[in-house]
Amino acid sequence: MVGVAAPGTERLRVNQVVSENTVQTVVRGIVTVPDPKPDVEKVLSTDKSVKVRNVEILPDKVVVEGTLSVQIVYVAFEPAQSVHHMHGQIDFTTFVDVPGALPGMTADVDVIVEDVSVTRRTGHPRDFDVAAVLEVSAKITEVMDVDIVTQCPSGCTCETEDITVDNVMGTGRRQVMISDEFDVPEEKPEVEKVLDTDVKVEITDTRVLKNKVIVDGTATITIMYVGALPDQPVHSLHRTFKFSDFVEVQGAEAGMEVRVEVMVESAEVDFVQSSKDKCFRLRADLVLSLTASAVEPRMVRAITEISNCPNVDPTFTLLKVDSLVGENSNQVIIKDTFETPEPKPDVEKILDATADKVTITDTKILKDKVIVSGFVDAQIVYVAAEADQSVHAVHRRLPFRTFVEVMGAREGLDVDVKATVEFITSTAKGCEITIEAVVKVTARVTRTLQRDVLTEVSPVTTTPVPTTPCPPGQTFEYIVKQGDTLYTIGQRYGVSLNQMKAANTQLPDPNNIRPGMVVNVPCVAMG
Repeated sequence: MVGVAAPGTERLRVNQVVSENTVQTVVRGIVTVPDPKPDVEKVLSTDKSVKVRNVEILPDKVVVEGTLSVQIVYVAFEPAQSVHHMHGQIDFTTFVDVPGALPGMTADVDVIVEDVSVTRRTGHPRDFDVAAVLEVSAKITEVMDVDIVTQCPSGCTCETEDITVDNVMGTGRRQVMISDEFDVPEEKPEVEKVLDTDVKVEITDTRVLKNKVIVDGTATITIMYVGALPDQPVHSLHRTFKFSDFVEVQGAEAGMEVRVEVMVESAEVDFVQSSKDKCFRLRADLVLSLTASAVEPRMVRAITEISNCPNVDPTFTLLKVDSLVGENSNQVIIKDTFETPEPKPDVEKILDATADKVTITDTKILKDKVIVSGFVDAQIVYVAAEADQSVHAVHRRLPFRTFVEVMGAREGLDVDVKATVEFITSTAKGCEITIEAVVKVTARVTRTLQRDVLTEVSPVTTTPVPTTPCPPGQTFEYIVKQGDTLYTIGQRYGVSLNQMKAANTQLPDPNNIRPGMVVNVPCVAMG
């Protein structure tokens, strides 16, 4: 709960931005054409994505572990020149220097694939060298209470600004375990040995109750394994399953906005024996860490400048938080007609159509608008038009591109995009399947608000103003001490904040000075 503030002030609990930084890094690795795929004659296209697997905060540094996934479409080196696809994954570790970062703080990490190249390795016709340029951004935040003075002291002149921030009403964390048992698909060989697993978790829905946040999501696990065949080929299979759990968040109330972060802490895949037919199935056990924060937009009239106050000693605090610019939603209709892929039989009757997951591949902010690209992975289950009326399933990727109007959006601001499938249906005629889906896309645009706001007023102390060690018009060097700001240093020597900023253009951030730094103080005439 947020404590009670003193009269004339308003207490906010905010996610204060400690520091942020962006670096570029190059990820290299090798992708091999899997058996029994044919050799490659020509690469047609590459599709890339990246997933952050783990983030660790060290003093002044954020370590990021992730996986780069590359999907390659190519023409096969064979007389028919058929088109095939393959995919590979490359793990990477990099770091971002973030001054002020400490263990226990919160890190918001974003990774963008700026470019990727795929070239055949000399002397290895089935191996390809992959090089990708990644842009890695890290923002460190810490929840802190700030008492903002909202009433101008008697006799003073104040400049004010209406500031809207997300007031953190409560935060909670919880570890959850989710499990799923499943069979290897019929078209895949049985599993002899699991080589690697990769998990992607998406939050599909959240609901806020009193002191509790309900979280619904999906977990997609990709398993690389050795097939139980004489030549021991390497295969991969995917499995997506749903989960629902809750996080206790003291202070949460129905109607509040909630932010949920999820991290996969462990993923294990084992063999289990079916009690019905005594064959082996696969069992996935995942441990997830859920962090939920309930926030409520709050607008306060903050005092940003104060003057004509000879008897008041003001204290200003740098407020550096994410401020909401705007949020809006749009619906896009996706429709696709395709033939059943070989060797699947024709369709007699559609049984079910579901959306496995929605993936956002790119976002771009224009003036008052957010452009969004992505795709929906859909599955259609149907009865075959054959005598035995066997049941089959086909998968289809449905790309989409749309925009969301967000007034105030500008290039360079931050955007968070979520997409959900609200409706999906499918029909069939002979060998053709038509699938139609309605996707709701929500874009939330924020900016980093950085203001010096008045947080305390005290009676002025009658200490003499120190003399400056240089003639008026020149400057002298001052070593910053704990608790100093440009404002308090200038006040000590009778210099305004604007004069201090003008004399210290060498500072990367005049609002964020630290003990031990050297600043310039203008000399002014005393008396």
